[in-house]
Amino acid sequence: MSGVSVASGIVLGRLNSANFNSTADQGIAMNSTRYTIRRIVIQNASTSLTLAAGGFYAATSKTTALVSAAQVYTVLTASTKYVDATLTALVGTDVRTEATLYFSLTTGQGGAATADILIIGDRLD
Repeated sequence: MSGVSVASGIVLGRLNSANFNSTADQGIAMNSTRYTIRRIVIQNASTSLTLAAGGFYAATSKTTALVSAAQVYTVLTASTKYVDATLTALVGTDVRTEATLYFSLTTGQGGAATADILIIGDRLD
Protein backbone atom coordinates (compact mmCIF):
# COMPACT_ATOMS: atom_id res chain seq x y z
CA MET A 1 0.00 0.00 0.00
CA SER A 2 2.66 2.42 -1.00
CA GLY A 3 1.70 6.08 -0.71
CA VAL A 4 -1.29 5.46 1.57
CA SER A 5 -1.20 7.04 5.01
CA VAL A 6 -3.77 6.00 7.60
CA ALA A 7 -3.74 7.39 11.15
CA SER A 8 -5.22 4.80 13.49
CA GLY A 9 -7.19 5.35 16.66
CA ILE A 10 -7.59 9.13 16.52
CA VAL A 11 -10.43 11.26 17.82
CA LEU A 12 -12.60 11.92 14.79
CA GLY A 13 -15.38 13.73 16.63
CA ARG A 14 -15.98 15.12 20.10
CA LEU A 15 -18.95 16.48 21.99
CA ASN A 16 -18.07 17.94 25.37
CA SER A 17 -20.85 18.30 27.94
CA ALA A 18 -23.45 16.37 25.92
CA ASN A 19 -26.86 16.83 27.52
CA PHE A 20 -27.96 13.49 29.03
CA ASN A 21 -31.33 14.88 30.02
CA SER A 22 -32.42 15.81 26.49
CA THR A 23 -33.95 13.58 23.83
CA ALA A 24 -33.13 16.08 21.07
CA ASP A 25 -30.55 15.32 18.38
CA GLN A 26 -27.09 16.53 19.42
CA GLY A 27 -24.68 16.92 16.50
CA ILE A 28 -21.08 15.76 16.60
CA ALA A 29 -18.93 17.30 13.86
CA MET A 30 -16.52 14.82 12.31
CA ASN A 31 -13.04 15.98 11.30
CA SER A 32 -12.66 13.61 8.35
CA THR A 33 -14.56 13.07 5.10
CA ARG A 34 -13.90 9.28 4.97
CA TYR A 35 -13.41 7.29 8.14
CA THR A 36 -14.12 4.13 10.10
CA ILE A 37 -15.42 4.15 13.65
CA ARG A 38 -13.57 1.87 16.08
CA ARG A 39 -15.18 2.97 19.33
CA ILE A 40 -17.36 5.60 20.92
CA VAL A 41 -16.28 6.51 24.45
CA ILE A 42 -18.52 8.30 26.92
CA GLN A 43 -16.82 9.68 30.04
CA ASN A 44 -16.61 12.51 32.56
CA ALA A 45 -20.28 12.31 33.65
CA SER A 46 -21.43 15.18 35.83
CA THR A 47 -23.67 12.86 37.88
CA SER A 48 -24.48 9.16 38.13
CA LEU A 49 -26.39 8.28 34.94
CA THR A 50 -29.00 5.88 36.27
CA LEU A 51 -31.81 6.43 33.73
CA ALA A 52 -30.34 7.79 30.49
CA ALA A 53 -30.56 5.51 27.46
CA GLY A 54 -30.11 6.16 23.76
CA GLY A 55 -27.89 5.82 20.76
CA PHE A 56 -25.80 7.35 18.02
CA TYR A 57 -27.01 7.88 14.48
CA ALA A 58 -25.80 8.76 10.99
CA ALA A 59 -28.66 11.23 10.49
CA THR A 60 -31.18 13.26 12.46
CA SER A 61 -34.44 11.82 13.83
CA LYS A 62 -32.74 8.60 14.96
CA THR A 63 -31.99 7.46 11.39
CA THR A 64 -29.38 4.74 10.67
CA ALA A 65 -28.30 3.55 14.12
CA LEU A 66 -24.58 3.31 14.80
CA VAL A 67 -25.30 2.50 18.46
CA SER A 68 -28.68 1.08 19.49
CA ALA A 69 -31.36 3.22 21.12
CA ALA A 70 -31.24 0.69 23.99
CA GLN A 71 -27.66 1.68 24.98
CA VAL A 72 -27.53 2.48 28.72
CA TYR A 73 -24.95 4.53 30.59
CA THR A 74 -25.48 3.19 34.14
CA VAL A 75 -21.78 2.36 34.57
CA LEU A 76 -21.12 6.13 34.58
CA THR A 77 -21.49 6.59 38.34
CA ALA A 78 -18.71 9.19 38.68
CA SER A 79 -16.60 11.47 36.51
CA THR A 80 -13.75 8.94 36.68
CA LYS A 81 -15.78 6.20 34.91
CA TYR A 82 -16.12 5.57 31.17
CA VAL A 83 -18.08 3.28 28.87
CA ASP A 84 -17.51 2.14 25.31
CA ALA A 85 -20.84 2.20 23.50
CA THR A 86 -21.83 -1.05 21.77
CA LEU A 87 -21.52 -0.45 18.03
CA THR A 88 -24.02 -1.97 15.60
CA ALA A 89 -22.84 -4.48 12.99
CA LEU A 90 -23.24 -1.77 10.34
CA VAL A 91 -20.35 0.19 11.85
CA GLY A 92 -17.95 -2.74 11.54
CA THR A 93 -18.26 -2.96 7.77
CA ASP A 94 -19.00 0.52 6.42
CA VAL A 95 -16.73 3.43 5.61
CA ARG A 96 -18.49 6.53 6.97
CA THR A 97 -18.67 9.84 5.11
CA GLU A 98 -21.12 11.89 7.20
CA ALA A 99 -19.86 15.34 8.20
CA THR A 100 -21.99 15.16 11.36
CA LEU A 101 -23.11 12.22 13.49
CA TYR A 102 -25.86 12.49 16.09
CA PHE A 103 -26.26 11.48 19.73
CA SER A 104 -29.92 11.15 20.65
CA LEU A 105 -31.38 9.71 23.83
CA THR A 106 -34.67 7.82 23.93
CA THR A 107 -34.85 8.33 27.71
CA GLY A 108 -33.36 11.35 29.46
CA GLN A 109 -31.73 11.19 32.88
CA GLY A 110 -34.60 13.05 34.58
CA GLY A 111 -32.40 15.87 35.88
CA ALA A 112 -29.38 17.92 34.84
CA ALA A 113 -26.63 15.61 33.55
CA THR A 114 -23.75 15.91 31.09
CA ALA A 115 -20.91 13.74 29.84
CA ASP A 116 -18.21 13.96 27.17
CA ILE A 117 -18.34 11.86 24.00
CA LEU A 118 -15.35 10.85 21.87
CA ILE A 119 -15.71 9.12 18.50
CA ILE A 120 -12.48 7.28 17.80
CA GLY A 121 -11.47 5.63 14.58
CA ASP A 122 -9.34 5.72 11.46
CA ARG A 123 -9.09 8.55 8.93
CA LEU A 124 -9.21 7.32 5.37
CA ASP A 125 -8.84 10.69 3.61
